[in-house]
Amino acid sequence: MRDLLLVLFLFVAIYFCFKRPFIGIAAWAFIALLAPANWAFGFSTSFRLNLTIVVVTFLSYLFVHKDKKLAFNGLSFWVLMFALWTLLSSFNSVASTIAVDYWNQFIKVLLLYFFITLVLTKKLHIDTLIWAIVLAISSYAAMESVKVVLSAGGHQVSGRSGALMDRNDFAVAVNMCLPLILYLIYATKHYYLKLGLWGLFLGNIVAIVGTGSRGGFIGLAILALAFWWKSKRKLLWFLLAIIVLPTAYQYTPEHWRERQSTIQTASTEDASFIGRLWAWKISVMIARDHPLVGGGFKAVTQPVVWHSYAPFTPFFGPIETPPIPPEQFPLAAHNIYFQVLGDHGYVGMFIFGMLLLGILWVNRRNRQLAMKHDQQWCVQLSNAILLSMVGYGVTGNNVSLAYFDLLYTIAGIVAVIAIRKLYLPQPATANGVTAVFANDRAQQFKAPGSPTR
Repeated sequence: MRDLLLVLFLFVAIYFCFKRPFIGIAAWAFIALLAPANWAFGFSTSFRLNLTIVVVTFLSYLFVHKDKKLAFNGLSFWVLMFALWTLLSSFNSVASTIAVDYWNQFIKVLLLYFFITLVLTKKLHIDTLIWAIVLAISSYAAMESVKVVLSAGGHQVSGRSGALMDRNDFAVAVNMCLPLILYLIYATKHYYLKLGLWGLFLGNIVAIVGTGSRGGFIGLAILALAFWWKSKRKLLWFLLAIIVLPTAYQYTPEHWRERQSTIQTASTEDASFIGRLWAWKISVMIARDHPLVGGGFKAVTQPVVWHSYAPFTPFFGPIETPPIPPEQFPLAAHNIYFQVLGDHGYVGMFIFGMLLLGILWVNRRNRQLAMKHDQQWCVQLSNAILLSMVGYGVTGNNVSLAYFDLLYTIAGIVAVIAIRKLYLPQPATANGVTAVFANDRAQQFKAPGSPTR
């Protein structure tokens, strides 16, 4: 049954993607984040869904899209630089074949960014893309939250497929989606749809708790503080938090409370965190020996690299760690910053840092201009993107998601608003012609002697 539904989805998506390129972008992001082919069991698992949608969207852009013009700004420059530098580091990596193969996957993520900047031109296009993001991640999180509630906290939420199989990665994605749900609540006028989105929002919070991820919980706590800081009813929310949170905490599963209580002693007692310290130290040592290009994609997970640096880890850096056992298999960096540092060196880390700062800077400028022109939808969206980036920046200390599709999708949305100047008031349309243009034409062809209004 799932295979038939997937085939039906593919044909429907192809039809609408070719007619409307912006729907192709939304479908592209939806498939990349959800990986629906991994939900099937039969013949459809071999379908190249993403590739098919990408090709159809490209053809639609060539033959259907009318507003074809180069869309490039400072943020696009840093994205392009990161693409080029990761390619350079891949050819100079310790395992070039593996690194180049991974770059071929990563470039598809960056292509999504550039297609977003080329195809999306209106608020409707951006809203459609945000709906696709929320449906891909938050709807699954809400379904998992039902299991958490029905099992009285016994069910542990984990990622389903694609890039979000790990529960820590999934917690990051849900944290990033929470502000986007709030934006959709603001943008949606339908009463029952708003109620559904509020239910989705609460379900996502339960899902983050259900993952048991300490990083996800810390990110959720910081997001809650950010929401409270931007709220106009600070005292009300503060009093509700004092009343509700202690009671809610008592109803959380005991194993969850025990895991969260290890945050303070993680560096000395938690084997998982010690393993991450090992990976961080090795990532820094790789960058020290290869400061320009690093070790290439997934360098720290290569057995030869891991075991060659393992003997030097105990006293390297400010934190002392136990020696790495000889039988210990290589561990991923589990930190977006150390991940890029080890993979692409200090130069790559600088470019990645400028990319993140570029998203924040351009988004801030979009918000300021939107406030100046009283475009509240753009102000609300900019606020949501800021909070989403806060969630990524904080919880990213716990995961290897430097090349995550959602990050570059959000970057594309920020760039589109800046490039297309969507923070400006959009003139009303009448029969496909702007009201301003229609009024000018009316003045031009006014009969002589007719009174002026």
